[in-house]
Amino acid sequence: MRRDWAIVLVLALAGCNDDLPSGDGESESESETGDGDGDGDGDGDGDGDGDGDGDGDGDGDQPLNPDAGDDRYVLVDRSFELDASASTGAVRYHWDFGDGTAQPEPSADPVVTHSYAEPGRYQVVLTVYDQQQSSLATSVTVTATHYPSHQPRASGTVISLAPLGFIGVAAISPDSNELLLVQQNGSPEAPQFDVFERSEVCEHPRSLGIVGDGYFAITCENGEVWIRYVEGLGGGYLDYGPRSRPFATIGVNQVVVTSLSGTGELGRFDFSGVPPIQLPPIEAIEDARGLALWPDGRVAVSRWRSPDDEGQIALVDIVTGERELVSLAYDPTPPSDTEIGGVPSYLDQVLVSPIADQVAIPSIQANFLHGQYLSGEPLTFETTVRAVVSFLILGEPDGQGRIPAVEDLDRRKQFDNRGFAAAGVHSSHGDYLFVAMRGSRAVERFDTLTGSQAGTLLDVGFAPTGLALSADDRYLYVNAYLSRELRVYDVSSFDVLPQPIATIPLVEDEPLAADLLLGKQLFNDSFNPKLAKHGYIACAHCHLDGEADRRTWDFTDRGEGLRNTISLLGRGGLAHGPVHWSANFDEIQDFEHDIRGPFGGFGLLDDADWNSGTVNTTLGDPKAGLSVELDALAAYVESLDQFPPSPYLINDGQLTPEAAAGQLLFESPSLGCTTCHGGATLTDSQWLSPAVPLLHDVGTLGPGSGQRLGEPLIGLDTPTLFELWNSPPYLHDGSAADLLAVLTDQNQADLHGTTSQLTPVELEQLVAYLLSL
Repeated sequence: MRRDWAIVLVLALAGCNDDLPSGDGESESESETGDGDGDGDGDGDGDGDGDGDGDGDGDGDQPLNPDAGDDRYVLVDRSFELDASASTGAVRYHWDFGDGTAQPEPSADPVVTHSYAEPGRYQVVLTVYDQQQSSLATSVTVTATHYPSHQPRASGTVISLAPLGFIGVAAISPDSNELLLVQQNGSPEAPQFDVFERSEVCEHPRSLGIVGDGYFAITCENGEVWIRYVEGLGGGYLDYGPRSRPFATIGVNQVVVTSLSGTGELGRFDFSGVPPIQLPPIEAIEDARGLALWPDGRVAVSRWRSPDDEGQIALVDIVTGERELVSLAYDPTPPSDTEIGGVPSYLDQVLVSPIADQVAIPSIQANFLHGQYLSGEPLTFETTVRAVVSFLILGEPDGQGRIPAVEDLDRRKQFDNRGFAAAGVHSSHGDYLFVAMRGSRAVERFDTLTGSQAGTLLDVGFAPTGLALSADDRYLYVNAYLSRELRVYDVSSFDVLPQPIATIPLVEDEPLAADLLLGKQLFNDSFNPKLAKHGYIACAHCHLDGEADRRTWDFTDRGEGLRNTISLLGRGGLAHGPVHWSANFDEIQDFEHDIRGPFGGFGLLDDADWNSGTVNTTLGDPKAGLSVELDALAAYVESLDQFPPSPYLINDGQLTPEAAAGQLLFESPSLGCTTCHGGATLTDSQWLSPAVPLLHDVGTLGPGSGQRLGEPLIGLDTPTLFELWNSPPYLHDGSAADLLAVLTDQNQADLHGTTSQLTPVELEQLVAYLLSL
């Protein structure tokens, strides 16, 4: 693993502010009702009896009208008042508290005191009576929650800067390397959202995080972490190098913590003194991604792509390095039009509730153990992937002050007609969770108290990757980065569908050519019915950011078989020859077959073109040039021509001694590796003649390998060996968990290189070299 990190620092951060929210957390709003007569009693006659005729009997001219006050928040086990004195024409009042209790009899007193023993959203009913015993009723919603004892701190593509005293948000644009600070001004009746700053930052920013009093951080793909004072008066950066692949950064007790997805570690810098001190990295979790502050002071780290049996979150003590794994279970639910089984994957944000009682993890659920070969039933557009939110329930602190977490599988929420829940944010009371549906261009509001959906924002823009809420929960910020917009919604009410009240450009100048931007939008989109049915499947749902999802899918019904997802990075579309393990595509435009087939879309080609000649067959007449959209999709895939650098290299790209010894073995004629994996691309993938690829049987074909385009599968296309470190499991059917298994268990007949004579040390050396590519 890489350890030679350069450090460039020009500031010392102040301590992190982990104080609890100010105030009592009730956020109650007691409104005073005036009547306009100057006496302040609310009855309009000046005598103070409330009936309007001055005699106190309630039988005056005012009509009977109940008024229970406004909806409100209260704390569990805390007494509060309900006041019906703004009602007119009433002489008696009766309250039903919505928790199974009520006043035994109507009372002449309009004010009553109550408390709730459990969190909940209670519908309180007020019934009022006039002198003639006529009655009318109304209701008010009282939401009871525990005290919001935790100030959430998590990474994201847009974050609220309210904890830093700035009324607004910070957002990033990965394609244009831009940071945007938006300040909220004006009044609630006439809010304004002004660009406070727009600046260029490091290459391909990935996430933002609060790191200290007045400071936040931007983590970038090139290995840098930029640390910024909220008003731009100071700053600096850390450089972990691109091979570490830093993704997220947050601050914990004056230590800046960064997830290093390449090495599976946490990088740490102690900013309590001057100069700051680099601390040794500590083990976190493979494929480390999002970061969040746990209520007990530990750091939660998500594993981006899950193993087959469970999703994983690591809880890491950044002082001792002690680590605890929390599991998200494989869901065995049989597939239907409303639910699927599978494993949560693409775990990024870990969203701890402000109440510190539960944690929400948005993700995709991949139903990869279903299919024609595996279960006897083909995958469909609605049984392949589905957006889910998993919930961890937090327990009481143990003897060491650690707060345990266990998943409540029954609470895992599957969203119908949504394919990928990419990000989220809790309301300040923890009673609502807003979830960004990346491919579906939607935001769902989920009621955590009732376990039900409670509103939807539609067509929020291409690829919403981050959400932030204003401190008063009124304004929701949506980072629709492929629409190049930060959209603001007033979410104080869902009585009507909220519409954007402000749209702020994320980029000053479009960084991509028009066809690449269009292609990238199409690649990430499942909302367009041309691309997918009911919003479930987008190209990015298996190839997020161009990478592989590390899943093996059953494509038997497509005339194929079990197929391990191949990363698109570095391959430049057709730069390495045919596409897929069985070389069943000869142009990227052939993905029209997946769009019209498994995705359930109408297609990007006109039906007339699709039905012309042999266009509607793979390896048939060319599709290129027939559709602007399909060509744009191909152009984007072809632009993915760079491999990410291996974290197993050292000293600016040098091999370790073990890997250097492995290179000699790899290149030796006795092993025969370079017979198929040679040249600049480390593959002999090619067309021998039109529609006839070079395929090899290396002894890995089995019952689940299926066919090629519905015909016998005689061999496989040779994949490149670049980026092996980032693409387990291995082989076409995912049957090798690691590279050692490829060379031993899956190569006992020496058909995949002559490796049976290698010693254990030599095998380790060869693996070390392959991981360095």
